Amino acid sequence: MDCWSFLQLPEDADARSIKRSYAKLLKTFRPDEDPAGFQRLREAYEAALGIAHWRAENSIEEVEVATTETPTEVFTQPEHVNLPAWAEVLDLKPLKFEPLNPPRLRPLNIELLNPPRLRPLNIEPLNPPRIRPLYLKPLDPLLLHDEPVIAPQEQAARALLEGLTAQNLPERWEQARHQQCTQAFEQLLLRLCFDHPGLRRSIANWAVEHLDWLAPWQNVAMTEEQQDALTSGLLQEYRQALQELLEAGKEREFLTQLKSYTAQPWLQVFDRRQEWQRIILQLFNDTEWSLPLFDRVGQVFGWDDKKGIHPEPASIWQALIERCNQESFYENQRAKARDGRNWTADAQAAHLLMNPMRPQQQKQMIDGFGQDEWQACHDLAHTLKWRYPQLLLRLPRTDVFFWRRFLPRPIAAETWLLVWAGFALALYLFFFPSNHNSVGYSIGIPLIVALAPFSFCRFALSWWVVITSHFIVQDLWLTEELIPRRLNPDTRWLLIRHGAPQAVMLLLFALLQGWFGIVTYVGFMLIGFVHTRRIGELDPELRARRPWLTALHWAYLSPLQVAFLLVMVGLDLACQIYFPEYHLTQLRFS
Repeated sequence: MDCWSFLQLPEDADARSIKRSYAKLLKTFRPDEDPAGFQRLREAYEAALGIAHWRAENSIEEVEVATTETPTEVFTQPEHVNLPAWAEVLDLKPLKFEPLNPPRLRPLNIELLNPPRLRPLNIEPLNPPRIRPLYLKPLDPLLLHDEPVIAPQEQAARALLEGLTAQNLPERWEQARHQQCTQAFEQLLLRLCFDHPGLRRSIANWAVEHLDWLAPWQNVAMTEEQQDALTSGLLQEYRQALQELLEAGKEREFLTQLKSYTAQPWLQVFDRRQEWQRIILQLFNDTEWSLPLFDRVGQVFGWDDKKGIHPEPASIWQALIERCNQESFYENQRAKARDGRNWTADAQAAHLLMNPMRPQQQKQMIDGFGQDEWQACHDLAHTLKWRYPQLLLRLPRTDVFFWRRFLPRPIAAETWLLVWAGFALALYLFFFPSNHNSVGYSIGIPLIVALAPFSFCRFALSWWVVITSHFIVQDLWLTEELIPRRLNPDTRWLLIRHGAPQAVMLLLFALLQGWFGIVTYVGFMLIGFVHTRRIGELDPELRARRPWLTALHWAYLSPLQVAFLLVMVGLDLACQIYFPEYHLTQLRFS
């Protein structure tokens, strides 16, 4: 069967008809279903197309020769004018006679002098017939709007892309290589990525791995917008995959996948590699990870903080380095807390703050603490609260200073002086109605008498601290149950240890000044607790050297406390002078 019969065309078919027939038969002889039939179709197409091209070239040459002839009309010329021209054409030359010794001539024959009349020559090349003008038939308007002719390689590539999936993509690529249409296949594959976004992910992943897409030596031509779109999509997909592994705690799989991504050729380009490192840096900033994993990732990219080799931005890098220090500190403290054979002060502080324990267990451990252990607890709690506050959520208790509740707190010298001054003022007002002596006597006697209740309170309170330390666990439970957390957030004040001494002080002032004494004491203490502003500030060095001299300084008091105290003292004196029958300065219930 010749090529014309196979293509179902006449022998005089032109190139356009041949290509149309080839495109129509290509649907029947598909390269993936009938490779042998497709090969015969392609051979017939190439043979017929070659014949058509040869025929077209020869016809063009004939038209050119015909159009170059200049005579368009037949001119009649005289016979004697036409003869010289024909002599030149026939290359006729006149005879030359030798002048010396000519041969003897015979008598002339008269008949030769009158030769017969010659007819004019009519040679066709010099007088060609008139050529009729060539009229071309106008093209069919429908043919001008017909579909463009598609090359065979592109036709084969399009056929391979029909029904393409992520599973059969490698097989279709092998068929494209066998049919020698890889370039057209790649270009159409790139177009398919943007025409069908659902296939972009699978195609791009396979192409960057097997076809070196986005690499400097890629074969397919891409615009800058296409490169940016593919790069952005792949980087975000890689980040999502790594984030899922990191959140699932699969650090080994995370590291393996990261190495696989980083080794791809298209990520070896400097700008893309920097962008890839920035994405990994941001991923570590947004998720939780272990310190060994961060060290291994740094080895993959060659990061070194000491040499200044790290990705940008520097702020996130410094934050990650701080997190590394934080994780290292946390792991170190956890190791100390788990080590049951280490009983140093640092280890006991870590054991107290890092391990979950009941209050009774905490009390038993704290009973054996000395100055070094308390200092270690203070240093560890200060570091956790102010340098690594993120670690507080991992601890059994977010209040890292909870151990202060068990710490015996001595009463400052300033507090005792304030107690003594309060008793002296109450005694002065108590003796005021019967005071008819001098001013010095009226002031000195209350100051001296106030030493009695002052000494009693100091002696009793020293024993009270020791006694309450034995049932401090119960005191903590009672305090947390009865006092709202917002009023006592760190359980600094205990209901029994601190509430009972305050009740005794309130009773003493009630005995000396009655209802005025109760209101004055309660109001003065509440104002000092609620209003934190103070009148001034003392020099710390002076306060440390002379605590007794600076105890009564006005800088310790709130301005509202001073105003309230002056008002209550004035009312007390006025009540005793002008309204003695009301007995407001005496504790009476009737």
